[in-house]
Amino acid sequence: MRYDLTLAWRGVRSRLIQTVIPLIIVALGVAVAVATLALSDGVRRGIVQASDPFGVLVIGPKGDGQQLVLNSILLQGLPLGTIPASIYDQMRADPRVRLAVPLAKGDNIGGAPMIGTNAAFFDLKTAVDAPPAFQIGDGRLFEGDFEAVLGSRAADGLGLRLGDQFLAQHGVERGLADDTHEGAYTVVGILAPSGTAYDGAVYVTMETVWRAHQQEEADSNPFEVAPLILQAGDPQRLTSVLVQPVGFAEANRLWQMFYSRTDAQAAFPGQELGRLFDLFGQVQTLLTGVGWLVLLIALAVVFLSVYSATLNRRRDLAVMRSLGAPRSTIARVILFEGLLVSLGGAILGRVLGYGAAWVIGGMVTQTAAIPVPVQIMWGLEPALWLLPVILGGLGGLIPAWMAYRADVVEGLAA
Repeated sequence: MRYDLTLAWRGVRSRLIQTVIPLIIVALGVAVAVATLALSDGVRRGIVQASDPFGVLVIGPKGDGQQLVLNSILLQGLPLGTIPASIYDQMRADPRVRLAVPLAKGDNIGGAPMIGTNAAFFDLKTAVDAPPAFQIGDGRLFEGDFEAVLGSRAADGLGLRLGDQFLAQHGVERGLADDTHEGAYTVVGILAPSGTAYDGAVYVTMETVWRAHQQEEADSNPFEVAPLILQAGDPQRLTSVLVQPVGFAEANRLWQMFYSRTDAQAAFPGQELGRLFDLFGQVQTLLTGVGWLVLLIALAVVFLSVYSATLNRRRDLAVMRSLGAPRSTIARVILFEGLLVSLGGAILGRVLGYGAAWVIGGMVTQTAAIPVPVQIMWGLEPALWLLPVILGGLGGLIPAWMAYRADVVEGLAA
């Protein structure tokens, strides 16, 4: 067996072009499969990780529930609008609610969203007996107006440290440099990394957000529409409220209560994110189909490579037979050549696939602020190794059978 592998290795090395081309095609098929599965798994786990601390219900303006959840939990897209702050007061006093957290958005600093909230935000947990998900890494929490606490990624991206001051810009996304509020904010704390999209946010009190926009309204032209997220004439409004009910039954009753209301809606993050996962599943199916197509092409290329090599070496194989090599040895050498090519492609495909997934995952993490952890899929590794072995075996099977049945005399005369 070792002798057969040595001969197969020499044969593969002797025809470099015929080896490299099918090897690369096999690698591309494996890379597409690996990158697709690793990214899909990473995105799913990243979204679950990013949404874990934020409760069972999200209450916000009427509209698309998925957009409400994405904006409130993953900080993606624009807020649907605002709801009265009295809804937060109602939830906080409701015995069915363990914890209610208000969110008021409308400004940014250097592209980092500014979120008005209160101390309840820092009591959010992934589980009842778990530690708080958002903890101070340096400094302290805000205690008064125009004091700011920065997420870890926001602090690094903005280059701000404790004691620094900054001005907020209008809108939830980066705008014109001179489109700023007048009041200066002071950094009093920086959070430890939480692995959520909120690492890139800046936190202030709700009253700070209301005061800033109330002052803007007083100074604005009454005939112009103020570029504010908070509704004019009623500054004490919120973009959403995060709710952790006491139990599952209470969560359902709260959802039913808001289902019939006209001023707000309640959405289950798990249900809305499940719809998002279904979309990812469709993309994964499409890319997996592309990977299968590439692997089928690789099968044909491996077969043609080994088949042409067998035809070109008929005389060499006949000489080996005449010197006493058994038919089974010749067949195994040809079969091993196909296996070596496919296994080489499998190794290269893993390097390319996981490398591409790591790079793309890092880009998504930076741009979308959603963690995309890429890890080796140990549960799928046996199948990902078996598939190239089958591919190489099928590609070399017919040439190996031809070599086994070849006539020595005809081969020497070739």
